[in-house]
Amino acid sequence: MSKVLVIHHDDSVRSKLEGMIRGQHHTVMGFRDLLAGVKEIARQRPDIVVVGQDLKKEEGTRLLKYLKQNEVKLPVVLIAMRGTSGHQAIAMKLGARGFVAYPVDEARLEAAISEALKAHQAAMAGPPPVTEEELRGNLSMMERQLNARMKCFAGRNQVYIQSMITGGAATRPRICLKCSLRPEYGLSKDVYYEFIRDVCCGDPMQCEAVRKFQAERESA
Repeated sequence: MSKVLVIHHDDSVRSKLEGMIRGQHHTVMGFRDLLAGVKEIARQRPDIVVVGQDLKKEEGTRLLKYLKQNEVKLPVVLIAMRGTSGHQAIAMKLGARGFVAYPVDEARLEAAISEALKAHQAAMAGPPPVTEEELRGNLSMMERQLNARMKCFAGRNQVYIQSMITGGAATRPRICLKCSLRPEYGLSKDVYYEFIRDVCCGDPMQCEAVRKFQAERESA
């Protein structure tokens, strides 16, 4: 059970969203005004925010910009009202973890909340440890082999050797891939060796972003 803060200026829509979320046994706080909702974020420390996005107020993207500017790490799911499907790309670039078209049923909304929480937790946990294969292997050769074996269209020629400067020292080099598709669905753009080997180069349909992309293409 999570603490969910809902922001939507339309009372009837907000009430429906609150009822569906409460039906999944979450604790729900609802606000009509974006400013009041933002103030409550600091006071109540919710686990996730569900916010409306329409053509007039654009409360979802305004909230995301505020959170980003103030470095607040909080998962956000946008409820896209009529005519806002084109806002998805910018919302995801701003850090949204979900973008769900309204009207939405309880199961789909709960799935979006669950996926957003999971993605946020994974991002906060940071990258997995460097594997034994990377420690003992030739990274340049592994990079070439993985790029050659790549099956996912979004990962073609994207495998590289990552090493960052933190605290004045370079991190241990490792295999990484920056995916252009995953951020569109609120997922981390960075994936690492075992995921690249098993999913990107093995079975791309294990990737949540690829599954969603494929489903959107089939329903179009």
